[in-house]
Amino acid sequence: MASLYVSPHHDDFRSLQALIAAEFSPSHPRTITEDPQAGLPARPRPTLVLGHGEEELVLTGSSAVSWYLASQGKRTGTDAKQQSQVWQWMSFADNELVPLSCAVVFPLLGVKGVDKKLQQSSRGDLLCILKVLDQSLETKTFLVGEAITLADISVVTAILLPFKYALEPADRKFLVNVTRWFSTCVNQPEFLKVLGKFTLCPPKTEAQLKKEAKKREKLEKFQQKKDTEEQKKKQKPEGKEKKAKPEKKELGVISYDIPTPPGEMKDVLTPLPDSYSPQYVEAAWYPWWEKQGFFKPEYGRKNISEPNPRGVFMMCIPPPNVTGSLHLGHALTNAIQDSLTRW
Repeated sequence: MASLYVSPHHDDFRSLQALIAAEFSPSHPRTITEDPQAGLPARPRPTLVLGHGEEELVLTGSSAVSWYLASQGKRTGTDAKQQSQVWQWMSFADNELVPLSCAVVFPLLGVKGVDKKLQQSSRGDLLCILKVLDQSLETKTFLVGEAITLADISVVTAILLPFKYALEPADRKFLVNVTRWFSTCVNQPEFLKVLGKFTLCPPKTEAQLKKEAKKREKLEKFQQKKDTEEQKKKQKPEGKEKKAKPEKKELGVISYDIPTPPGEMKDVLTPLPDSYSPQYVEAAWYPWWEKQGFFKPEYGRKNISEPNPRGVFMMCIPPPNVTGSLHLGHALTNAIQDSLTRW
């Protein structure tokens, strides 16, 4: 017997698509929602496992699983032409409807990480696409042929969440054909077994309407303020020019010119230049470090793996800043560690 692994979440539209397709299959697979036992790998949901042992075949993804189950119940079209139409609607659901449906509904369900501006634009885009679908359904009961096919199952499950949480009566008023077709589908026995009695998104409460009105008012004030500022900029007299900022004085490259034999310590008592210059600060140090043996930590040992008679010196360096933005604290602590290392 085939096994169908699906998500237990009641709003997982991809698993719901596979479950509805399974209702049309004459050999209904065994449905599994529980997590696997300890030590067994977790399967992606939905997944359909056919056969056993060496003959086992595993299908993953809602499209592949739903196509197999729907084809068992002859719901993938009666000929090549209808099958191509079914694939076309499945692609439309996956590529056009699902991303917009998720962008509109996920923030309403408390899913974080969705941009509010993107949510607003996605709502408008979703309504535009549904209007195109509405025109297509003007003279049809179902998307392909005269009976429910996988095309209807795919598109219905793709817009299931918007019809449940986002598309209010005011929105549905402009989607008469889509709403009629959607209601027809979800009230079929096979859909009812999976979804139960489906309730369309109710109208907004008085409190919600007041909140939205305040939000609109706030946005209008902000836009008015923005327009006023732009108008003032345009009305500024042309004679007035901004004061030119004083040009920064180019200090040029400051270098260390005091004669210092290689390996000798440089003169550190001379006055420092007005601005930091690596050419000045770092000059003549490296040959002196090498001559002093600072890069040879053996301390008289023949091999560095021998125990150090002077003990072990350890210095921790803090991890880099997570923001990647350096500040005075980094300069201070690294200056101390740099001095300790060199000493």
